[in-house]
Amino acid sequence: MRKKLPVWALVLLDLAAAAACVGAVLLVTYILPQGSAVVQEQDSALQQQFTLPSQAGSGETTDGLGIAPASTNDWSHADTSSLAADQSEIDAFRAAEKTRETVQEYTGKTSEIAIEKVSCTVDGEPLVYFAADIYVTSTRCIKTAFAQSTYGRNIRDYVDRMARDNNALFAVSGDSYGESSRTCVIRNGTLYSSDPGTSDVCVLYLDGTMKTYSATQFDAEQAVQDGAWQAWTFGPALLDSGEIPDSFHSTEYLNKINPRCAIGYIAPGHYLFVLVDGRQDGYSAGATMSQLAALMQEEGCQTAYNLDGGKSAVMYYGGDWVNHPISMGREISDCIYIAAEEE
Repeated sequence: MRKKLPVWALVLLDLAAAAACVGAVLLVTYILPQGSAVVQEQDSALQQQFTLPSQAGSGETTDGLGIAPASTNDWSHADTSSLAADQSEIDAFRAAEKTRETVQEYTGKTSEIAIEKVSCTVDGEPLVYFAADIYVTSTRCIKTAFAQSTYGRNIRDYVDRMARDNNALFAVSGDSYGESSRTCVIRNGTLYSSDPGTSDVCVLYLDGTMKTYSATQFDAEQAVQDGAWQAWTFGPALLDSGEIPDSFHSTEYLNKINPRCAIGYIAPGHYLFVLVDGRQDGYSAGATMSQLAALMQEEGCQTAYNLDGGKSAVMYYGGDWVNHPISMGREISDCIYIAAEEE
């Protein structure tokens, strides 16, 4: 006859089993990707090559060259709502006289980068932003990195450290996916999470196009089939076919004057990254969502999308910050970058 285990031993066994179950759920939910690589190297039907401006011959244009169109605390943004665009803020930004200064230029084999510092006064407040005009030979040149090279909740690092760890020439802050329980995450061709909650989603496809979707329009599996290379969930979408929408899917707080980071699409292979400094008296106040949309439109974007801002908003180039982040910036979940080319 076998001896029965004491009560305390049974309790320990039950606790160990429960902990194993919880650990398995967390592993599947937050660590393991939901799918394998979205994009196969041999899938030439989705992959497109673009010509850089310096490589284009006389009479050629790089925008749209040979491109096939694509197929048509926890802040999960559960409180996003339809907030009207403010026409007076848009008009004030458009009326502001801008002073532009080129601060960085780069020409490589696979990318060309020109960064301008733009200064103006909007409604009596100073505004400074940095516009990085970027051409690439392939969508694959626009890469993303996770903090500490690890996908998961509440894993953070500084953008400049992520940039150096990944040999990045240029980088900006991402969407801080790891702070939200509901977010669509497709990074470098791999699907990690497909539920965007109520937030707009921005998808960069292998054919070079970039599109934004409301949460109700978005289908992760369809995006994968169409060749999604990157997908971000923060938002809102700022432009619709080059036009400012009547309203934004956002929150009251995000809609106010803040430091900003945004990504814009001009044409396949041609993109714009914008970093707006803010909350710094006498230097730059920041921008509202309506002003940011007007900015992206004025810079020539057809599609534009708001990424994480505030203290997270950082632009990096060649080993140092381009902008002046508040309080030296903060650690976030991810960054978007262009890798340095080998000599």
